[in-house]
Amino acid sequence: MSQKQDKQRIYNSKEWKIVRDAQLNRQPLCERCREKGLIVSARCVHHIIPIETATDWSYMCELAYRQSNLMSLCYQCHSDIHKALNSRTREGHERASRAALDRWVARTTAKAKDGSDG
Repeated sequence: MSQKQDKQRIYNSKEWKIVRDAQLNRQPLCERCREKGLIVSARCVHHIIPIETATDWSYMCELAYRQSNLMSLCYQCHSDIHKALNSRTREGHERASRAALDRWVARTTAKAKDGSDG
């Protein structure tokens, strides 16, 4: 199966629908808007580390379903993130991915220190 087919297989799965709904229930507001002091309902679940960066099916599933790799976003913020990622050079995309990973590590480390899971 191609990577594109694998990605679509995840998004069509029952497990993804459950994980997605759980994320939106846990975090019903757009996380980027909230950082700006705005209150906007989240409608999308974004993968901080994109699942298409996975080198195999197992890792793709791990990235897809891992709670700490998910971010609740409104349609506009989700679109803005993907537009920015797709409009950059390869180097720019890699920088953005590294920055996203660094933010994820910092967030995960902080949560581990305070004893929370989500």
